[in-house]
Amino acid sequence: MWYFDRQDTIQFSDINFVQDLPHFMALLPAMQRMAYAQWGSNPVFEPKPSGEIHVPDTKHGPVDPRFDLKSNERTTHFGLRGRATTILQVESVKLSNLLSDSHNNSKELVAKLHWPEEPRESEAKILKKVYQIAENETQGKGHVPEMVWFHKFAGTSMVNIRRALGIDDAERGSHVLYIMVFRKLLPITKLSRKEFLSAWWQAVVCHRILWTNDVHHRDVRPSNLMVHETSDGRFIGVLNDYDLSSTRHGGSEPSGTERTGTVPFMAIDLTQKALHGKVEHVYKHDAESFMWVLVWVCLRYEGGELLSKGRPLDEWLRVDAIGCMEKKTAFLFVRLRDKNLRPTRSHEENWKVARSCLHSVILLYAKVTIPLDDDSVFQTWFEANVSPSLLDL
Repeated sequence: MWYFDRQDTIQFSDINFVQDLPHFMALLPAMQRMAYAQWGSNPVFEPKPSGEIHVPDTKHGPVDPRFDLKSNERTTHFGLRGRATTILQVESVKLSNLLSDSHNNSKELVAKLHWPEEPRESEAKILKKVYQIAENETQGKGHVPEMVWFHKFAGTSMVNIRRALGIDDAERGSHVLYIMVFRKLLPITKLSRKEFLSAWWQAVVCHRILWTNDVHHRDVRPSNLMVHETSDGRFIGVLNDYDLSSTRHGGSEPSGTERTGTVPFMAIDLTQKALHGKVEHVYKHDAESFMWVLVWVCLRYEGGELLSKGRPLDEWLRVDAIGCMEKKTAFLFVRLRDKNLRPTRSHEENWKVARSCLHSVILLYAKVTIPLDDDSVFQTWFEANVSPSLLDL
């Protein structure tokens, strides 16, 4: 018999149902009568006929989220192991009443359900530090997600069954279920031209401010760059998703078995080090990720929509980490020179910025320039190529 959860797999001793038929026959009706919770599901999420669930909360009383399971905007990740992050639109009378005044004009809510590693500093705690930093930094305020409520389902900790079975080091890599509710944001990929570039640059600046204050994001990718619309119709860039972030003295480093980043957008040299277990994630790695995001959007999105066919860079999604690293290296040193490589019409001006930024990365990997400190990376890779006026759009 095998047991699977988000942490790993546990194998139990086998049953020979021929030689031990009585025990096997006793097992079958026992499994037939197992309740929802005994199958490993949280009974809180057993919906009522109305579709609502009720989550007990010591501060606010029972919270009443109702998930929209049919929305095309939901994001799900299938698999037996890992964080299994799911994003759903949600309605809640109680949580709607908790919304405060905000630059974000939306009144809609989204829920994030995920199974992070329990020993790590939680995303909710990291966000509290993020809010403290943003409150004191003009260029950080309004550029971080607005968390309305969160709840940790302590009873779902995967350490429980391992302790009961006497497994050594039961706490290592243990996962636990969280629900986090945020004010809804929009994908940055919905924007084009200067609106997109401005939002991208705002996220770059916000990231730099957080990094200098010891909050290191470490997972820059298109889906983690979002925007919200203000009452006067402007779009504000937001650096989203701090699930893989680290903070100084936060006890938030990964267990060592989990790569920090998303392969198509990871820095080239970080990909090499991660595969050999030598991950030292520094500022230049996230900076390079921002450039790959810019390249990705300029070549694959037209008027806020993903191209339906003939999308460049699709091959980056079909190879492993080594293959992707090789293709990105070839892109830098060979494909960028191809005159047939063109951006979509709605990102022609943004592509010029992307090429200028990538030139600095080419010089680094070609060993024309020496490795730079964080401030120099920000100045030479970004500030030298991006107009400061974009922050004011």
